[in-house]
Amino acid sequence: MDASQLVLPAIIVLTALALVMSGIAIMFQIRRDRLPDATRFEHIRELRAQEEGLLAERRAELSVVEQKIQQRDRLIAEVASLEEQRTAIKAEHATLQDARREIEEVKSQAAEVAGELAKVSQQLDEKQAELEQITDECNPEKLEFLKRELAQVTAEHDAISSQLPALRAERDIALRQIEEAKTSIALEAARTIERDNLAKEIEDLQGEKEPLEALRKEADRVRAARDALAEEIARLESRKARLELETGGEIGESDQKKLLDDLTKVPFSLEFPAIKLGAPRTESEALHFVNEYLKAYNLEYSTRTVLAFHTALKINDHSQLTVLAGVSGTGKSLLPRRYAEAMGIHFLQIAVEPRWDSPQDLLGFYNYIEKNYRATDLARLLVHMDPYKSVALSDADRSDHLALVLLDEMNLARVEYYFSEFLSRLEARPRYHEAGDERKRADAMIPIDIRGLKTATSLFPAHNVLFAGTMNDDESTQSLSDKVLDRSNILQFAAPHEFHNLNSARGGDRPAQAQSFKSWRTWVRPATGFNGAARSAVDAAINKLAEIMEDCGRPFGHRLRDAMIAYVANYPKPQGDDYRLPLADQIELRILPKLRGLEIDSHRAAFDKLDRLLRDELNDLVMAERVAELRERQARGTGLFVWRGLMREG
Repeated sequence: MDASQLVLPAIIVLTALALVMSGIAIMFQIRRDRLPDATRFEHIRELRAQEEGLLAERRAELSVVEQKIQQRDRLIAEVASLEEQRTAIKAEHATLQDARREIEEVKSQAAEVAGELAKVSQQLDEKQAELEQITDECNPEKLEFLKRELAQVTAEHDAISSQLPALRAERDIALRQIEEAKTSIALEAARTIERDNLAKEIEDLQGEKEPLEALRKEADRVRAARDALAEEIARLESRKARLELETGGEIGESDQKKLLDDLTKVPFSLEFPAIKLGAPRTESEALHFVNEYLKAYNLEYSTRTVLAFHTALKINDHSQLTVLAGVSGTGKSLLPRRYAEAMGIHFLQIAVEPRWDSPQDLLGFYNYIEKNYRATDLARLLVHMDPYKSVALSDADRSDHLALVLLDEMNLARVEYYFSEFLSRLEARPRYHEAGDERKRADAMIPIDIRGLKTATSLFPAHNVLFAGTMNDDESTQSLSDKVLDRSNILQFAAPHEFHNLNSARGGDRPAQAQSFKSWRTWVRPATGFNGAARSAVDAAINKLAEIMEDCGRPFGHRLRDAMIAYVANYPKPQGDDYRLPLADQIELRILPKLRGLEIDSHRAAFDKLDRLLRDELNDLVMAERVAELRERQARGTGLFVWRGLMREG
């Protein structure tokens, strides 16, 4: 059969088959539509259950991924911090390498000078031995004996010389007789022999003059040699003294006074105010004047901030340093300066440099080239403010004055490098009423290196010198160690929400009278006098703080506890006012700075306890809200807590 004849039947068959399949599908759809919903959607529920299970698995995997991302971000931050520390350590290591090279050069020079000194000393010993020998040869007794022999020979020579004219006359007579009596040959021969003998004797006498002349010349030479040796000895003695000075030996009394000249100069900061305040004033009167003085400069610090700064300075027996921290331009440096001016306190501002790495940067150093001590204004201030005159002076007595030293931008360099030893000396000071005992002051004395002095010189940081510092919170600065935090009150200045025009401030009249230190000490109340129910409540609150800090892995000891109690006892407040405000201050100044870098999520229970303590017991809702705000914001960021300060009103 032809293929073209088969096309039509095939098409018919396919069409019929398609119609049959369509009919079957329509019937199946009709039956499905007639089924109940439970039967119709049974497989959909199964699919949904499968999808929900898969979604739960994906969510669990997403949670793990988010945790890993958070951990990665935290590790990235830690790596960046460690990288900064490594860079700083490298820079410090390079600085230390330069210092080591300088030390090695100084040691080499000292060794060379010591070798030269030994050589000169040996030469001096040889010259002294030679001088002793010559001196022995020039013994006066021996010279006197030679003089007597010379006088005797001279007398004999004179006697013989007086006989010469007679001998010459006799010789002439003999000659005439020889001429007249040529026949008497024997007589003539005898006379000739006699004449020869006399001539020989005369020649011998004349020859004896030469040893005496030689002896005189030798004596003159010996005297000249002795004088030359004496000059050489004097020169060597002078050189020896100079070499001993260069190698640390002692110098003369007048030169020793010159070494102290630079140290005993009066720094400019002590020249005003110069006159001590006559009548004493109360603490409230002084603080009122401070607040009015700040307002005159349009400086809007809250009263609580001023009181906190004032109280932190008062308890320098327990807390040796007051630090004002925050972003640049928040008035950290202005508060200490204006406070000191209003109080009548001498003010010394020291700009800390990033290269500082030793106490010499604070107090000065011995210049080996100029052979003198180059003192800083801080060293001079300590000398003139010392009531116990550790360094002798002939200057005005300023022991009843007060001075405030400000280390500006103190964390540009590592505080532990240049201030750690100084801070330890401050802490080692005896209590104020015991400072008159020289033995108790010994551990607090700060030695200074002045080469050439007969006795070592040390400075005493007296209680009438107060110390404060400022810190900028930025990437160019160093953080404080626990040693500094435990001995400091940290006032954290928050970034301002509103900005005021300081240029329009007219300023106040600076007092011309200095605040009496003895009057200031009457404002200081001993912690032992703080008793009663308030003391019990403070102890209970501090115990709770200790538990919170223990849970955070940041425990504290007796030093910080005693400082907190001293702060509460010395806070200026009306009689009968409670303890809660100053204790809340101490949480802000002492506890919150120690929580820097604490992981928030893993210490939520401790933060909750701190929140309840602030809200329920101390009633400081403003601080509690600020801590809660920082917790929430920083938990979404790095996850690490950093105290950023608090803006208070009024």
